[in-house]
Amino acid sequence: MRIAIFTNNYSPRVSGVAVAVEFVDSALKKLGHQTMVIAPDYGLEEQGKTPEVHRVTSFSFPNFRFAIPLEFIDRAEIEEKIANFNPDVIHTHHPFLLGKAALDLADQLDAPLVYTFHTLYEFFTHYFLMDTEQVRKQVRDYVVNFSNCCDLVIAPIEPIRQYLVGLGVDTKTTSVPTGIDFSRFDRMPEQRLMRQREKLQLERFDQILFYSGRLSREKNLPLAFQALKILTDQGMNLALMIAGKGPAKRPGQREVEELGLQDRVIWTGFVSQEELPELYLVSDLFIFPSSADTQGIVIYEARAAGLPVVAVDSMAARALIRDGENGRFAKDDPADFAEKIREVLNHLDRYQRPFERELYSQESLGKRYQDLYQECITQGRSRKRKQLGTIFFPFFNPT
Repeated sequence: MRIAIFTNNYSPRVSGVAVAVEFVDSALKKLGHQTMVIAPDYGLEEQGKTPEVHRVTSFSFPNFRFAIPLEFIDRAEIEEKIANFNPDVIHTHHPFLLGKAALDLADQLDAPLVYTFHTLYEFFTHYFLMDTEQVRKQVRDYVVNFSNCCDLVIAPIEPIRQYLVGLGVDTKTTSVPTGIDFSRFDRMPEQRLMRQREKLQLERFDQILFYSGRLSREKNLPLAFQALKILTDQGMNLALMIAGKGPAKRPGQREVEELGLQDRVIWTGFVSQEELPELYLVSDLFIFPSSADTQGIVIYEARAAGLPVVAVDSMAARALIRDGENGRFAKDDPADFAEKIREVLNHLDRYQRPFERELYSQESLGKRYQDLYQECITQGRSRKRKQLGTIFFPFFNPT
C-alpha cells in the first residue's frame, strides 16, 4: 500500500500533530507499506533529507521551529512527486495549505482522501484579534466543508467525532487514538532520575506537580498558578514544573511573581523527547488545565509514566481519565482545581489504575490504519467536491 501524507507540522517541530504524524508514519512502514510525507521546510539542518519526505518551500522561523508552507510555489513539483509515487490513498492532517493541495491531488488522481482532525481551530481565533462568534462560525463552516470533501474523517477521540458530526460532517467518521512510544518510559535507570532531581533541586519540595506542552493562552496555565497559590498558602510544600515554550511564558512568569511563587514554579524550557520521560517520572501528579485540546498526548504520556492526572473536564480529558480511578476532573475554578489536586496527592495509592498500553501501541494502531485505508481504497474516491469558502487565518496551526 502506498500512502501520501500531507502535514503542515512535522519534525523538527515538536508538537502534538508532528508527534502523531510521525508515529503513524513509522507504524505503517513497520507493516511494510510505503509512505511519502509532504511537509514544511523549517530551514534547519537537523530536519535532514530523505527520499520519503518532500520539504515544501516555506516562510520559516528557524528559532521558533515554525514554518508556513507556501505550497503554491512548489505546486507543480508536489504534483509531479505525488503522481510518480502513485498513492493508493492520500492522508492529510490539516484542512488548509498542504491540506488544500492534498484535496486537489485526491481529485486529480481519483485517490481516496483521509483527513485527521487534530485541532479545535475556533479556540485559536484570538491570535488574530478576531475572537468573535462570526469568525469562529466561519472557521467551523470551513472545517465542515473540507471534511465533507473527504472519504474518511478520523478524530483522535470519540467525543471529538461526535462533535464533528454535530457540526454537520456527513462523510464517514471514526475515532482512532494517538499512540505513543512506550519504550521511552520503560527501564529508566534510577541514576538518570537522580541527576534530574539534583539538577532541578526537587529535594526542596515534598511533592511535584508537572505540566508539559505549549505555553499559550488556550492552555489556561493561570488556573494552575492560582491553585498552587491556594495549596501553598494552606501549608503544602509543592512545586509546579513546566516543560515547554510558547508566547504565554512571559505573562505566566509575571503572574507567578505577582503571586509570590517564583521559587515554586520551575520553568524547564524546551525538553527533548528523549529527556521528557525523566520529568514525568520524577513527578507525583500531572495537571491539565486546558479545555481546548482534541487529544492531549501529554495525558497519554503521563499515564504511561504511571502518573494520576487532575484536569479541567473536557473532551480530551474524558477520553483517558476515569474520575476517581486514575485522576480527578475539576471545574475551571482555582479553588476546585486546588481541592482536586490536594485530594489526589493525599491519596496517591487510590489513583494507580493501570494504563492499557496495548490499545495505544504502534502495532495495534498501525493495523487499525491499515484496515481503514483498505476500506477507503475498496470504496474509491466517492465524495463530491464542494465549495470550501474562505478562512481568515488559514496558515496557522500551533499544535
